[in-house]
Amino acid sequence: MAAYVTTLAILVLGPSVITIVYAYVYIFGMMRKLRQGAPIHDKEYATALSENLSNPSHVMSFVLVFTFWLAWLPFIVLRLYEHWTGNRINIANLHFAVFWVGIFNSALKFVVLVLLSPQFRLMLRCLCLSLCCRSSKSRLLQMQLIGMDADD
Repeated sequence: MAAYVTTLAILVLGPSVITIVYAYVYIFGMMRKLRQGAPIHDKEYATALSENLSNPSHVMSFVLVFTFWLAWLPFIVLRLYEHWTGNRINIANLHFAVFWVGIFNSALKFVVLVLLSPQFRLMLRCLCLSLCCRSSKSRLLQMQLIGMDADD
């Protein structure tokens, strides 16, 4: 069982973590270079890069990944400590608490999306309008919010 879990962790977590770390190091490194005014000789590349890096989704996705790891880190550390030392920590409800801190990550996603994503807030507003208001006036307001014409 231990060999299976180790192999699975290496094959699944290894490439994922490496890709995530490399992508965010590149994104935030390029953001820093652009803010500092580092010379980029290809103007088309610099324009495209600055437009892509100004997207707020980069920061939002980083915060989502960071909160995921932060929420599950206590559970992972506790399980690894118990595995390596070979003794179980017998503190009442400790395992329950650290597991539910990890599960709480799901509720944190909603908070992060509301705070950092204008598209999520817009669609949430449309959803609330469609649930609460059934009039044609609210339907017109929804279409105006998402930029559709009445004919669409």
